[in-house]
Amino acid sequence: MVIGIDATRANKPHKTGVEWYCFFLIQEMIKQAPDVTFRLYFNTPPESTLQNLGSNVQYRQLRWPWRYLWTQARLSLEILINPPDVLFIPASIIPIISARRTFTTIHDVAYEVYKHDLSQKSRIYLRLASYWAKWFCRKIITVSEFSKQEIIKYYQVASEKIIVAHLGLNWPAIHQATKISSTPDQPYLLYVGRLESKKNIVRLIETFEAVRATSWGHNFNLYLIGTPSRGWSEAKKMIKEKNLTTVVRQKGWVTEEEKFNYLKNARVYVQLAKYEGFGFGPLEAMAMGTPTVVNNAGSLPEVCGSQAILVDAENISTTVEAIRQATQDEAIRQKLITDGLLWVQQYTWQKTAEKTLAVLTS
Repeated sequence: MVIGIDATRANKPHKTGVEWYCFFLIQEMIKQAPDVTFRLYFNTPPESTLQNLGSNVQYRQLRWPWRYLWTQARLSLEILINPPDVLFIPASIIPIISARRTFTTIHDVAYEVYKHDLSQKSRIYLRLASYWAKWFCRKIITVSEFSKQEIIKYYQVASEKIIVAHLGLNWPAIHQATKISSTPDQPYLLYVGRLESKKNIVRLIETFEAVRATSWGHNFNLYLIGTPSRGWSEAKKMIKEKNLTTVVRQKGWVTEEEKFNYLKNARVYVQLAKYEGFGFGPLEAMAMGTPTVVNNAGSLPEVCGSQAILVDAENISTTVEAIRQATQDEAIRQKLITDGLLWVQQYTWQKTAEKTLAVLTS
């Protein structure tokens, strides 16, 4: 059996959530199915960590001189000439010419809810990807029960066609980070993720300002790890107007090693996103022994359970109180740490790969 996989997102130099999903899932499936031939499609030379993955791996670098239409033109041509038994697209749109058995992953449909976060062209592209998945894919994989219900709601896909496979964590990097000891100069709140309006960054800034106004939180900083996107300009303006430029530290994109070091040393991790298909940040914080406060929205209650403090992000005072409990109340703090460390053990790429392979090979 030959499983073809679009590996372009796994090959991105600056990986975030979807790219890490592709990267780890591909490697774990190859390990688990040595009798299956995996044919990986790239539009650029594969990075070193994606080379020499095993004797059951074939590499296809499909050259294309233009920036656009690699999937619809070049990958389609490859599938037409040399089709695999199964085609798996772990992110983005399926090619117009696909294998007889094609599967894809829809991570979320946030673009249907927060339309202003994307350009019209991007929304049309993602909407088309979802409709094509509905019409042409044998099964659709998604990353949470929340996302499954959203796909059903907006695209009327039959429930039995959608398979939920929760994501995993980068446990080798986590274990390595726990061995390195360091102490921050000042206590800080931490958020990891894209800096955009659906992540509720403005509300996070307002909440942080309220924390700074308390007797216990006046010396806190706020670290933001992630790349700016639509909605960041409003948050940036607020930071300046509220004279928070010296205490809100925008770190941009960081390496995995740097990220886990920031997570380990944070006093509390805070994610007030309005919409999340899955949400790596809170789970990674728990894995590093950091108490976590999240908005009671999207997939966050499902993914974090009661091991994080769930809040209504629109109520700043109750969110500030949750942060106080997570940072100042030692009994609550230790329970969050202990329960969180146990909770995240269930999130492994082995489990994600097992469930995905069961779909692809069924």
